[in-house]
Amino acid sequence: MIGLKPLFNTLLFSIVISCVSWSQKGPEYLVAIRNEQDFQALKGRPNSAKFTGVEAVKVVLEKKTGKIYYINSAYHDYHVTFCQEVLGYPENGVQFNYDNYTQVDHRAYLLGTINRFRGTGRYTLEFSVADNINPTQISMLLQKIYGSFVLTKEIAVFLNTNRLRELKPTLNFPTIDASTLYEGQSLQLLNDGTTYGKLTFTDVESSSLANYFEIVVIDGTPDDLPPVSGVITTDFQTPLSHITLLCQNRGTPMLALKNALSDTSITKWANEYVKLFIDENGYKISLSDSASVFTFWEKKLRNKKSIHLEKNTEDRRIIPIGELGLKDIPRVGGKAANFALMRKTIKDKKLTLKFPEAACAIPMFFYEQHMKKAGVDTLILNLMELKKFGYDLKSLQIKLDTIQRRILNHPIDTTLIGQIQRWMIKHGYSSFRFRSSTNAEDLDGFNGAGLYTSKTGILNHPKKTIEKAIRTVWASAWGFRPFMERDYFGIDQQSVAMGVLCHRNFDDEIANGVVITKNLYRPNYRGFVINSQYGETSVVIPPDSAICEQVICYSDKEDNFYGKKSIVEYLSYSNILPIGIEKVLLDSEINKLTREIAVLKKVYYDLKKPKESFYNYGLDLEFKIVGSNREIYIKQIRPFKD
Repeated sequence: MIGLKPLFNTLLFSIVISCVSWSQKGPEYLVAIRNEQDFQALKGRPNSAKFTGVEAVKVVLEKKTGKIYYINSAYHDYHVTFCQEVLGYPENGVQFNYDNYTQVDHRAYLLGTINRFRGTGRYTLEFSVADNINPTQISMLLQKIYGSFVLTKEIAVFLNTNRLRELKPTLNFPTIDASTLYEGQSLQLLNDGTTYGKLTFTDVESSSLANYFEIVVIDGTPDDLPPVSGVITTDFQTPLSHITLLCQNRGTPMLALKNALSDTSITKWANEYVKLFIDENGYKISLSDSASVFTFWEKKLRNKKSIHLEKNTEDRRIIPIGELGLKDIPRVGGKAANFALMRKTIKDKKLTLKFPEAACAIPMFFYEQHMKKAGVDTLILNLMELKKFGYDLKSLQIKLDTIQRRILNHPIDTTLIGQIQRWMIKHGYSSFRFRSSTNAEDLDGFNGAGLYTSKTGILNHPKKTIEKAIRTVWASAWGFRPFMERDYFGIDQQSVAMGVLCHRNFDDEIANGVVITKNLYRPNYRGFVINSQYGETSVVIPPDSAICEQVICYSDKEDNFYGKKSIVEYLSYSNILPIGIEKVLLDSEINKLTREIAVLKKVYYDLKKPKESFYNYGLDLEFKIVGSNREIYIKQIRPFKD
């Protein structure tokens, strides 16, 4: 008996150690959620951050035993590891995916995630977008959940894919779609970070007067916004909205809060110097002081590097787009050079996507010539001298207006107009689109989205003349917003030059949109994000209350688990569709866009050799659906940074 005492002590010690380990991470799983404490012990974040304020618990139903398991995310990020390590599934992950997501009739497990939305208290059951689970199996899993999950009496199945949406008329259990979830949200975390500034309340019209040292609370969504310390808006945004991209490019923390104007956790800090902190879990505002604000900005501006842009003004003829490539940014600007590579890839790879016909580029020479003849070069030099002594924003605006008027009013070189007219006649088009292509846009470190102007010019038109279109595009280089944006990024203003991308105009646009070649909601994971809208309504600067169609498509690689299933995951639906039209884009169009743009992405990735992984590398493409045949045109491609 004496010899058993050390053994007993050893066993007791082991049990104590196991209990300590259990208490630190909670239970590995539970077979029921009986109270809030159980939920709190297991909850984690969803794998995808497509909605804000969501707590998630993964659930597994083992079919042969009928047992249900609620998994602790601290132990298992994925269902597969739980099934392998706890339930004894013997095969590898590839076989698991086929057995339990792809094939339907002989599954070992039914797999889902219970999401709780903190703002509304709503519970949903969500399935992997790659899951081919059928309605009978969903009902089976739901019944097991209702018998073991007591925090709610209703869990709605989230119809997150095109496949589940089509099944909706046959389903006999509660469902919910992305629009309802989207409308129920009150908080949207758009750009993480920490910042300091004076919390200032403003409206859309007055937001243009904000400055570096302000965290602005805006009632609505402005089309434009000068550099500020942080942004809180009352309007929800898509990740590709103009204001969202603006803040991401600048590194400005941003969130949307529908009741920001009345929420006392915000309003109590009005006109105070504060610290704003945003991450994936939420936001926090705390009292700061003016010294911290100025120290923050002094350090930020001190570390800003000066960027001198290269420009080549030797070419004195318009250049067919087929003669250009990425190396020609100094000759024709970023937009035209990227368009040239896109066009070449579409042709070389025999893709079915189309590009605007009859494209050419006006080189930098004609812009520089116009600036000198109009005396604008001297005005810009004087402006740069004035900057050394500092200037207020109103006087800057006046001087920039003067520069733009000079550009617009001075006669354009007739040689250039003659070349453009002959080009249009040769290719059989009377209406052309003239698009900005500076050496300060569509670059890896500075995309300049939305900074400059495009204009239509029509042969022999009394008002929409070619001359007016080109001068308007050139003048947009010296608008207040592009000037301030370049200044914020340290770009040498005197090195800026404007080329022009020219191609045939479109007047039969059915839909338009933007594709980002990375998953914005799940880092280093497959999937392209596509925002689209009916007709010509803008995706990036939408009118008030307009919601675009937003999807993630997983057909970027032709594999069995995702690619061949033609999966479309819906995050929001357009609310401006005419009666009788259910979607902006057809599923076939979404999958075609994704598959063919994946080819463009591979070419760019191999050419540029970026630091990011392939999944994290993003391109930003704009497209149109044109004509009764619904032809897909890619009109622009540029690097994407978030």
